Amino acid sequence: MKQFYASLAFFLSLLFGSAQAATYQPLLEATELQQALNAEPAAQIIDIRSPEEYNAGHIPGALSAPYGQWRGPANNPGQLADDAYFEKLVRSLGITGQQPIIVYSSGADETDFGAAARVYWTLKYLGLSDLSILNGGFQQWQQAQQSIATAATAIQTSQIKVHSNPKLAIFQDELLDKITQQNSNYQLLDARPPIFYQGQVKAPTASTGGTIATAQNTPFGQWFNTNDTRIRPTAEIKQLVREQGLDQAQETVSFCNTGHWAATNWFVLSELAGLKDVRLYPASLAEWTQAQVSLPMENTPSRFEQLHAKFSQLVNK
Repeated sequence: MKQFYASLAFFLSLLFGSAQAATYQPLLEATELQQALNAEPAAQIIDIRSPEEYNAGHIPGALSAPYGQWRGPANNPGQLADDAYFEKLVRSLGITGQQPIIVYSSGADETDFGAAARVYWTLKYLGLSDLSILNGGFQQWQQAQQSIATAATAIQTSQIKVHSNPKLAIFQDELLDKITQQNSNYQLLDARPPIFYQGQVKAPTASTGGTIATAQNTPFGQWFNTNDTRIRPTAEIKQLVREQGLDQAQETVSFCNTGHWAATNWFVLSELAGLKDVRLYPASLAEWTQAQVSLPMENTPSRFEQLHAKFSQLVNK
């Protein structure tokens, strides 16, 4: 009888375990993506560049889904749309959840990677799990002299149903509660460059400079190679994480101005470094500083500094 149950457990692990396993690593190099083009199951490749860039040349088989479709309104670009909106979007792309999905952007600079990371995070938030990003984007694909197509890829819509995962996101009320209760079991990471964190400059979507109270600065730019726009090797990523003590907290929350740079931190810490319970604050400081009631901030500039900054902007126009 024990042998029967052991055999049954083994069979079920093969049946269900293999179905849930990722086909590819979260980060792919151009040569690995080239090999994936002819593999089974066929990957669904998502090009999030502009329609003009897509029409000028894209990876063979890629579908056009510009980054703006995954974002919120101009005054709060990181705002997360509801499940109904995203379900309609992924259905229109023919995403079934039965094939690996590979996302790529332009690779023009380090900031650009955040677009691919945000879309990757969004798809995972919606319940999809077999996901990858092309390291270095289309730029690396071109530099590797891989094939390029210009004809649009035909799409057959799907009937997929999305099921959002609240464990991947944190919203304003919960974050405020953690700060108010002085929760010591999590770390709050500001992914922006130091000049934003220190309140020396602010994004147009933020009503004031500075950072969310209790946050520590973990700039997203540190995760990239010095000679190109690719993410560093995973071994180097894990070493940086250990050196900065980022692997000590039970939970990690990542934010920035609009949830773009923060998506890079989320991806690196969750998908590459393997930290557990890493969450993204999608709307980030755009929402936090625009709240009707003032929310806890640090490093905010004085009234004189704010007036001086506005005067400098007027003079430099």
